Amino acid sequence: MYVLRIKLKDVLKHRNITQRQLETMSGVNQARISQLCKQGRQEINLNILEKIAAALDITDISELIQFEEVPDTQHDESISN
Repeated sequence: MYVLRIKLKDVLKHRNITQRQLETMSGVNQARISQLCKQGRQEINLNILEKIAAALDITDISELIQFEEVPDTQHDESISN
């Protein structure tokens, strides 16, 4: 099974940018950024993702999100949490 993984935490770490700095750059509340950095996120607001991508000058969405293969049992556990 494949799940969508948000790679924002990795991008911020790689670019040495804090969530607070991204908040200033993008206009997206730090609490929302923090939620996007957590694994197991179930909902994604595309408008927020667009603002973040623009602030980070990302034109290829695969830098921010990707499909990742996980065993069915691991996926079932993340849904129930």
